[in-house]
Amino acid sequence: MQKPDFKFSKSGVLLKFSVACLLIFIINFGAFAQYRGAPVKKDRLLKALRSKQLQTADIVTIINRNGVDFRLTPELRRALIAAGARPEIIRAVEENPRLSSDATNRRGKRSAQNYEDLLDQAIISYKDRKNPAAAVRFLESAVKLSPKDPKAFQMLGYVNLYGLNNPARAEKYMRQAIENGGSAVFRVYHDDNGNFMRRCTGSLYISSNGVRYESDDNMHTFETTLGNVEKIKLDRESSKIWKKHPIYKVFLKIGDAEAKFRFAPVTGKEFETKMAARMFIESQLNRRPVRTPVNFIP
Repeated sequence: MQKPDFKFSKSGVLLKFSVACLLIFIINFGAFAQYRGAPVKKDRLLKALRSKQLQTADIVTIINRNGVDFRLTPELRRALIAAGARPEIIRAVEENPRLSSDATNRRGKRSAQNYEDLLDQAIISYKDRKNPAAAVRFLESAVKLSPKDPKAFQMLGYVNLYGLNNPARAEKYMRQAIENGGSAVFRVYHDDNGNFMRRCTGSLYISSNGVRYESDDNMHTFETTLGNVEKIKLDRESSKIWKKHPIYKVFLKIGDAEAKFRFAPVTGKEFETKMAARMFIESQLNRRPVRTPVNFIP
């Protein structure tokens, strides 16, 4: 029997997955190129980790490409882990200190700094100042500056959904993020024991490449390609047990192997479940070739 290529881990070990990152703007990079753009700052890394919108693999890629402007101390290691850093991020920070005072390295391209600064201001406005409207303004400016980059679209989807309670606009930006190589991000509970009596909170990322779940406590990671997602179904029976939380099952199948994972929107809103289902279906249909389209069963 063919082994499935979907995984669920409680060890905190991360799996490869490529989507957008909101830390800094990525510029050209080769196998033997020097660091490019501005190095990642400590406070920016901590804010990005706490935002729960970014995938670990992307943070690692950015650190490897741009370096960090600090050294990892035992105290900072503890702070990063408390903010949600997984082992790969800690290792990347250890291996990429960039403390040179070279002005060229720190300055980078002006357009890259502008885009980066807008994203950074959006994170501060949304997370620290509790001002989602201001965050949207920064992100809309970033879109105008770089309309093909998915990072601002990805965050616009998140901020419109969770900050402004505007699901229609959120879904529009989620589609644009996916079309440009990013992902739609949903805050969810994951069922740890079959009846949601034990559960963890995390972010579910849906892109044209696949789907990934990362728990906030660094204990659970789920990942698979979209080709393995067979159907999504509202779990009415479980929702009766855990009231006011519209639970949905994601069914996976590869050859004869099957698996299912259950999630519920942190907000408890059923329309988020249906939005996630649409993102699954549309993302899969945008891929070629499509083998078996995802089926949503309300």
